Amino acid sequence: MKNAKQKPEKALRTAQYKSKFLAPTTFLARNGKTVYISKEFHQKLSQLVFMLGGRKLTLADYIHNLLQHHFDDFGAEMREVYNNSEKLNF
Repeated sequence: MKNAKQKPEKALRTAQYKSKFLAPTTFLARNGKTVYISKEFHQKLSQLVFMLGGRKLTLADYIHNLLQHHFDDFGAEMREVYNNSEKLNF
């Protein structure tokens, strides 16, 4: 019985992942800034985007979606940490 319940939940999570992270954006990489990531992450992300993006998704789209999700989920916590940190006085 437990396995039957897990399948719909897993399918739902998979659908949510695809709609949230594997969706093209209006972001144009040439309008952004360069960011360096490890070669290992670049290879993994490039392969994921190539295999699952259906030629409609760029690596910049995927990273934009990941960061947007992170800021949406943790924005309040990020503001709290920032507000409680020692501010640098110049």
